[in-house]
Amino acid sequence: MLLRLPTTPSSFANISTSFDSLPRSGVRVRLGASAAALLDEWQAIPAIDHHCHPLRRWPFQLSAVELRAAFTEALDPRVAEQHVVHTVAYQDAIRRIAAALHCDATEEAILASRNAAEPADYARSLLAQTATGVMLVDTGFAGAGTFTLAEQEQATGIKQREVIRLETLAEGLIAEADDPREWLGAVRAALRDDIGRGAVGVKTICAYRATLKLRPVDTDALGVAFSATRLRGQRGEQPRLSGSALCHALLFEAAHACRELDVPLQVHCGFGDPDEDLAETSPLGLRPLFTDPAYRGLRIALLHCYPYHREAAYLCSVFPDVYMDLSLTIPFAGLEGARAMREALGLCPTSKLLYASDASRYPEVFLVAAGAHREALADALGELVEHGILNITTAASAGRQVLAENAKHLYNLKG
Repeated sequence: MLLRLPTTPSSFANISTSFDSLPRSGVRVRLGASAAALLDEWQAIPAIDHHCHPLRRWPFQLSAVELRAAFTEALDPRVAEQHVVHTVAYQDAIRRIAAALHCDATEEAILASRNAAEPADYARSLLAQTATGVMLVDTGFAGAGTFTLAEQEQATGIKQREVIRLETLAEGLIAEADDPREWLGAVRAALRDDIGRGAVGVKTICAYRATLKLRPVDTDALGVAFSATRLRGQRGEQPRLSGSALCHALLFEAAHACRELDVPLQVHCGFGDPDEDLAETSPLGLRPLFTDPAYRGLRIALLHCYPYHREAAYLCSVFPDVYMDLSLTIPFAGLEGARAMREALGLCPTSKLLYASDASRYPEVFLVAAGAHREALADALGELVEHGILNITTAASAGRQVLAENAKHLYNLKG
């Protein structure tokens, strides 16, 4: 996917944080004939967004800084205040949102349009343009101001299914357990109950709390870490799991439970907010889950992956139960996201690649992620058609796999 930016000297001279130089018509995407045909073919395909987060309850007014903050993983507010407007991802987002709203491609015009609109109608209109049929929602990112799943389904008209945030669940159980064995048993029982009530998967953020270089757990270190964390919970503090002893013990336990319960385990890999050490987030460190016979049959979905998307694609190509997505990579990495799609398809079977937005809070984020993802997918598959590697029928079928069919199979979704 290539974005045509203004090219006249006066256009470049006038670029500002209000994006006054951007065309009113929104995004101009230069796609080949095959890619354009694929996009047309997939228009009627409702996607399964296999990894996203709750939306904020409306009505609410949105500020420029809040909109910018939705398109960065930075935690320091100065990044949103000063720098996000200078990222290609945000400039692309402004164009896409403006095109959907039929307004000038400026922050001011977008915010004026969305803040004056009837909130529910506005949100439904944008979400309808994402062509999403089902959202699989990581509820661990929820807060007091976000929808519950039932509320979100009613508010959006889109079917919702829950994915359990492992660490959030486990932190709520640690204060009442006497030892690690009892705690892990309680986690396993809670997972069984939640899956029985309709949750379709489990997600771990071990990459944020420790390292993905999995090693056998030292029982003495586990005991010390458990006692310290439980004590914080018993004092009324919010317990926070961290360190390899606790997080790896929990991850191994959850992997066994997911295998027995026949649900996939989502694993955050690659980039995210600065709470993680990016050097420790390669999916290659998960090898024990792929090779140990005790986990045979465990289905694993590698989330985000960038800049380790090639490693993830390799794992998908050699291990039968490993899947991946490029959520967050698309749209946050700009054209690198489209290149990552091409590189992933070099090794990853089209039966292993999943669509996800990783969007949260605002319908604008869902809109941008959905449009950018479909275009990157069409561009990558269209290029394979142009090179004679795929025919247009095979490419269209591959796109249907990525947008919906693979997730339906992976999560055992009915209907």
